[in-house]
Amino acid sequence: MKKKSKSSGKQQKNKKKSSDKLRLALKNEYYLEAAWMISDFLEKRLKNILNRVEMQHSVSGNLFDQHIKRIKHLFLTTGNPLLTEYFNIPMIDGLRAWKNQRNEAMKDMLVRHVSDERLERLANDGVRIMKEWNTAYKRFKNNIKSQG
Repeated sequence: MKKKSKSSGKQQKNKKKSSDKLRLALKNEYYLEAAWMISDFLEKRLKNILNRVEMQHSVSGNLFDQHIKRIKHLFLTTGNPLLTEYFNIPMIDGLRAWKNQRNEAMKDMLVRHVSDERLERLANDGVRIMKEWNTAYKRFKNNIKSQG
């Protein structure tokens, strides 16, 4: 049996710490902060997916929106079996819609008050999307590991 590398243990600890911070933010009703933590989590997932599908590490400088566009483009044009098996267009479009809602809330905060209900809905929708993407990502990642 292979030993886990030290970096894997450190990554697990960081993931646990991040999920604890997210739970704490939601519990304390810091919904905007929770939405940004969710964005960061999803952006990292998208980068990993793109790195694995494209077999290169050129996506590091792109933005969240560009990652979403690239995933959709690859899904539609290449028909990559790894993408089409674990992800779908409604998932990708749902992620993009949530990202747009997050951005609109941020812009609205500059000119008017954004209700706590709107921020709570944003955070809760983000958690739902994050769980959906995380489940698909784990299956995607396990498939890649079993192939290689």
